[in-house]
Amino acid sequence: MAAVALELEGTWEEILAHAAELAGHRVRVTVLPSQQEATIGRSLSPSNRRMLELLTEWEQTPLTDEEKAVLDGLEQHLKEQPLSLREIESGS
Repeated sequence: MAAVALELEGTWEEILAHAAELAGHRVRVTVLPSQQEATIGRSLSPSNRRMLELLTEWEQTPLTDEEKAVLDGLEQHLKEQPLSLREIESGS
């Protein structure tokens, strides 16, 4: 008969309290989103949720040396020639 899997959920500190009973066993750890992250994720539309996923992936992707050089150059360019916005009047 197969052993019944034990499922524990809680903070890392709460899981560590079971270290003695888990010693010598194979375990799988899944890090769940915080309650706030879970709430935000449920309130987003599917397209906004996908956009947030892409932004998170983009933020976690390291820049190449070439990309870093481009961004460094952009920072210097903006110091020398600050971006300015102006309103364009419609011709109608």
